[in-house]
Amino acid sequence: MRSVRAPAALAWAACAALAWGLTPIPAEAQIYRCTTASGQRYTSAAPCPKPARPPGIVYYGPTPEANRRPAPPVPIARATEELAYMSPQCASMKEGMRTAPARGVDARTQAELRRNYHAQCMDDQADAHRQLSEEKRLKRQEAQQERQQVQQQKQLAKADHDKLMSQCAEMRAALRQRQARTGMGEGELRDLALFEQRYQSRCQSATR
Repeated sequence: MRSVRAPAALAWAACAALAWGLTPIPAEAQIYRCTTASGQRYTSAAPCPKPARPPGIVYYGPTPEANRRPAPPVPIARATEELAYMSPQCASMKEGMRTAPARGVDARTQAELRRNYHAQCMDDQADAHRQLSEEKRLKRQEAQQERQQVQQQKQLAKADHDKLMSQCAEMRAALRQRQARTGMGEGELRDLALFEQRYQSRCQSATR
């Protein structure tokens, strides 16, 4: 009797569960092993959450103008000396070419400036160069003449000084001879005094 009643009881229980909308409880629930973002591990009956996606490409805008270093200034060539001897028009064109890089003029415009200058001002530039060369030659000649004059004056002054030294040496020798005399009369003593005065006035300043 027991073997017949047991299957009947199980069948009745299953039908009751279906009637009441119940699902059968599994014998053993599934366990998930998960890891947090900080690396800690834990177990969960629910599926582990999906890891967050890595951030995409980060775009950094241009740095503020205040943080940028200013561009170094463009060097400007020195103005040529013949510029003062050129016509105003050609001098202005030449200055425009010289300062064009610093003024930010583009390469095409600079090439156009050079073409116009070569077409209009080459003769004027050559004439200015000749004038400048002639003026420099005259200045060199004047400077050379001044140096020669100074040298000549030095030579003349040295010759005069040497002549004075020679005369003073002769006067000094003659003075010593006169001073060495004995028994001179009144006239000879007066001449000796005058000779000493001439010697002192002429030679004392030169021998210092």
